[in-house]
Amino acid sequence: MIELSGEIPFLWRLSAESSEGYCSVSMVVPCPPETDIKDLTIETGVLSLSSDSARSEKEETLEWNQEDISLFLRLVNQKQLLNNQPMSDTVRVDLTDPDIIDIIHVVAAAGFGVAFTSYGLLKQTDGSYPIHNFEIGSFASLNTVSGFKPCVVVDVEDDDVVCVLLDDIDVREIEEYDRLCRHDLLLVKRMDVLHPEFSESKAKPSSAVLH
Repeated sequence: MIELSGEIPFLWRLSAESSEGYCSVSMVVPCPPETDIKDLTIETGVLSLSSDSARSEKEETLEWNQEDISLFLRLVNQKQLLNNQPMSDTVRVDLTDPDIIDIIHVVAAAGFGVAFTSYGLLKQTDGSYPIHNFEIGSFASLNTVSGFKPCVVVDVEDDDVVCVLLDDIDVREIEEYDRLCRHDLLLVKRMDVLHPEFSESKAKPSSAVLH
């Protein structure tokens, strides 16, 4: 269990994955140098495409930036609220908790992943779904060709929204794609982002009013 009250002492480690410039992304929690405890490493499965081929050939360590920290804390706080845990100035994080590990995957994807275009992947929005007021860190749903899929909003710029998928999308019938998997990034429009209850129930939320 780690207690966070100020700056988060987390690092990203980028390790060469292929000759094509891809690096695997791991989260590292450094341990105090005066101890014999090894640094804690959590593999994420996220691949980063380096713009510099020389950088992709060697291991690189980066500090978490403010966007990483902000998204991580928002998602952890939402998890605590869902579990009816009280909010405080310090955040206690269990790095063995599968939910926390999944949050780390989402943060890694947001920081290092490359967003796919959603052309042909989403069903056309006709305005019949209620407007979902969201922000960075919000959970949401996307109405895809293989049903409603959960996601997390990780970037918003005008009408463009980048989401991290929380479920696979079956795209075998779409020639432009091989597959879209959990923790891939998808670029969508504001009107495509729906309430998270859609993907939870696979149907219209009971509270939603179509108009």
